[in-house]
Amino acid sequence: MQDYQNGRSERSLALLIETDEAYRAVITASLQLAGCRVEHAATVDLALAALERRSYNLVVWGVSTGDSGRRCEVISEVRLRTEVPLVLIDGGSDAAQLDLESGADQWLPKPFVPGALIGAVRAALRKASSPVVGVATRMEMRGMVLDGKTRRVTAGGREAAFTRQEWDLLSILVSHPNRFLGAREILRLGWRAGDHEADQLRTYVRRLRQKMEPLELPCRLVSEHGQGYCLAFH
Repeated sequence: MQDYQNGRSERSLALLIETDEAYRAVITASLQLAGCRVEHAATVDLALAALERRSYNLVVWGVSTGDSGRRCEVISEVRLRTEVPLVLIDGGSDAAQLDLESGADQWLPKPFVPGALIGAVRAALRKASSPVVGVATRMEMRGMVLDGKTRRVTAGGREAAFTRQEWDLLSILVSHPNRFLGAREILRLGWRAGDHEADQLRTYVRRLRQKMEPLELPCRLVSEHGQGYCLAFH
C-alpha cells in the first residue's frame, strides 16, 4: 500500500482498489488532480482490512474481471465499514443501476475518461460535506416505514430500495411535507447529483415516482410549474 502525501494534510484521503497497474496509475493521477491523497489496495480483501484500520474520505474501486460477480457483496462489506462516498469504475455496461442500488455513489464505465472521474470524485466529496437533511434512522409515518440505513421504504407488505441520490431527495421532501420546493431550494438544502444537477433533478423526481407509486403510500410526489416539487400527504 502506497501513500501519496504531497505535503498537504488538508486534502481528502482516498483509498483506491485496483489490481491493474496501468489503470492504477491513471486513476491515481486523476484522484490527485481532484485534490486527493491516495492509498492503494491491490485487492478487495486488503482494502477491507485498510478500512478497519483507518478512516478515509473516499473509496474508489476499479472492479476487476475476477471481482465482477461479487460487486454487490463487496459494496455491502464496504458499507459496513464506512459511509464515505464510494465511486465504482466497472467494465460491465449493464452494472450501473445495480451498483448504485447496492450503495455506490458514483459509477463510471471502464475504460473511463479521466475528466469524468475527476468530476465524479469532486461531486461525491462535495455531496459528502453538504448539509442535506437525511432520514438517518428508522421512521414510521402513516403506515409507511423509512429505513435510512438500508435506504428502503416499506408499506403494506411492499418495499422499494433507493439509490443514495434518490434517498437524499426523498429525505428533503419528507422533511418538508405538503410544501412545494423549487429546484434552487432543493439544491440549497444540499441535494447533489454531479454535473447539471438542476437538469438531473427532473430525472430523479421521475425515478422516485416510479418506485413510490407501486407502494400505495399515504402520499404522492406532485409537481407544479413555477412552484417545484411537493410530497403531498393524503
